[in-house]
Amino acid sequence: MRTEAYGAVDEAISSLGSARAQVKDRGRHAIILRIQSELFTVGAELATDAAEYGKLEAHFMVVTPEFTQRLEAEIAGLERRFPLPDAFVIPGGTPAAAELDVARTVVRRAERRIVALQQAGQLHNAEVLRYVNRLSDLVFMLARAEEGSAVKPLSGRRAARTPRVPARTPPAPKRRLRA
Repeated sequence: MRTEAYGAVDEAISSLGSARAQVKDRGRHAIILRIQSELFTVGAELATDAAEYGKLEAHFMVVTPEFTQRLEAEIAGLERRFPLPDAFVIPGGTPAAAELDVARTVVRRAERRIVALQQAGQLHNAEVLRYVNRLSDLVFMLARAEEGSAVKPLSGRRAARTPRVPARTPPAPKRRLRA
């Protein structure tokens, strides 16, 4: 379970690297690079057994509420500059945004693995889960910022409460038998 969690974080680091390689904006590039570095800290915490956590804390950085607060401030700043559409966003507006959307789903997978650790009583620092939860929201906003005004984001329709009845399929034409 622990290996699944820090393995998913490692995938997120690589996926964010792929996205960062596409991003041209220096500010967003720097945010992604910092996030990748912070995810190494997350991975180290997840890889450390509870009995060894004191040693980790004494010699290395651990995830703190300041990590999460920084993400929240960045999310708020992006939301002010790039308002969200009223419906679901369909990924793929630009290559960089598409890469960020993939990275976001990898971060969400890591979050699910961390939740499993927490439920099993194996997550020593609850801030790790809060951080990763907010991180996926930041990556979503980075993708929307990458799309910016360059493209009109495609958005899906909201599902209707009652599905429409499909149109009746016309019967196949009758074939004449040859004599």
